[in-house]
Amino acid sequence: MTANRTSRLSVTSALAIGALALAGCGGGASNDPTTGSSQTPSMEAVDGGSAIFAVDTPFFGFDPNVTPAAQDARVLRQMFDSLLYLDENGELQPWLATEWTVSDDGLTYEFTLREDVTFWDDTAFDAAALCFNLDRIIDPAAGSIYAIGLVGPYASCEASGDFTAVVTMSAPFSAFLNNLTSPFMGMNSPTAAAAVEPADYLIAPVGSGPFEFVSYTPQDRVELTRNADYDWAPGNAVHTGAAHLENLTFQIIADATVRMGSLRNGTVQGVGNVPETEAAAVEADGTLTYIAQQQSGAPYQLHLNVDRVFADQSVREAARMALDIDSAVQALYFGTYDRAWGPLSPTTVGYDAAVESSFEFDADGANALLDEAGWVLGDDGVRTKDGVRLEVVYMEGTPNREKRQDLATFFEANLEAVGFEVETVFEQTAELLSRQQNGEYDIAGLSLVAVDPNVLYQMYDPRFTPSPGQTGFNLSHTDDAAVTDLAAQSQQLTGAEREDVVAQLQQDVIDNARSVAIYVPTYTLAVNTLQGLRFDAEGYPIFYDAFLAG
Repeated sequence: MTANRTSRLSVTSALAIGALALAGCGGGASNDPTTGSSQTPSMEAVDGGSAIFAVDTPFFGFDPNVTPAAQDARVLRQMFDSLLYLDENGELQPWLATEWTVSDDGLTYEFTLREDVTFWDDTAFDAAALCFNLDRIIDPAAGSIYAIGLVGPYASCEASGDFTAVVTMSAPFSAFLNNLTSPFMGMNSPTAAAAVEPADYLIAPVGSGPFEFVSYTPQDRVELTRNADYDWAPGNAVHTGAAHLENLTFQIIADATVRMGSLRNGTVQGVGNVPETEAAAVEADGTLTYIAQQQSGAPYQLHLNVDRVFADQSVREAARMALDIDSAVQALYFGTYDRAWGPLSPTTVGYDAAVESSFEFDADGANALLDEAGWVLGDDGVRTKDGVRLEVVYMEGTPNREKRQDLATFFEANLEAVGFEVETVFEQTAELLSRQQNGEYDIAGLSLVAVDPNVLYQMYDPRFTPSPGQTGFNLSHTDDAAVTDLAAQSQQLTGAEREDVVAQLQQDVIDNARSVAIYVPTYTLAVNTLQGLRFDAEGYPIFYDAFLAG
């Protein structure tokens, strides 16, 4: 057995500085971009008080083993603990697991767990609880959307003692330990999760974290309260014991003007997704602190469904050439978001900078490609081939998260300028997922937050293609034996060999125009009296050390 108590990341430790770096601030606080793991407070922490943090979009649910939403993860991080965490050097460190070993063949993981952890319902966290959570993720009845990809080829978990467990994989999975740090791998109370239907547990979860779930009012707010018994914070926390804040509320305020006004008048103590047009003003405001937290994983991309008109690679390449991405990103985000190039964000382990500048906006080139592919431009501006119009359905979610609907409108015009007929559709989450499962789209936007490049497997392996009743992230419907093989290799290799395979996967996406990267998701926050925020390796805020100043 190979000991891995403080094992380094599989490919590189560059994640830590990149993923945790905070951009400028005002109001006297300072963020050190060389470490970037916290919002440096200007005073000693104080206990008590209630904070409201305003978010811009609704929630899907709060079962970490089921939900796929980044918005939900910002709440999950406060309620659920993980087995491991990544420190500022990108090294795995103990949390609920105190020690771990990995067999030389990469198939067996042995964990030793803390013996003093309890869930909010007084159920003990032990080896049986760990195994319950892992088994539940792969149980179709639970309906896991995201975590099921994080456990990879998980085969079984057995409690070898009250606080020791053996996890077995059916194949090597080098991403597993990194993935255990994710909020989507938070530990649920087996008592609570087994007592109700998954749909009910989704909106009334029970964890072991520093903040307990109180209530959820759809389209309005999630209310949390301090877990007075909490005493098992990870080693990178600033303090021990219970959280400083007595109550923490995540309130949905979709209107950006109202959200920022509520921050400035003190109705809320923090906001997420600061409007790009407000960033400079917030930075200049001595009463506010601005934080820009770039997130690792997959950037926002447009996935091209190869089961319809984009089966023809020439059409995919023409669509990519038709998109004026630089102009759209600059016009909509004013430099707040960086333009993306490939299927991984720059702060992600294994990112290959060789994908940058690998294609360009070229409307004339797009027209030429479509001409060569036999699509003839009609008098009405729409191309046809063998009597079929060049129609595409461009589907995006609603409400307008990160101006993605505005991007759709921008790109609709780009595509129509070269002869596509574009039907732009904005759908609420339930209908969006249903239409994805039924393949009723040609273009679909997606970003995924992750610490490991295994996110490529989730996006381009055919096992994750959406199908009726089954949600998945392979929105391009990629089913290519070479890609599937590379994805499998990326899970089995380590070090430089894995890095090379991950680079090949990224280049394949570019070469075959499977998706078109648009921007790097960056979570922008502004706070007034709230201090002491930290961020995990995926860029999710941690409120455990946060407190109210003044």
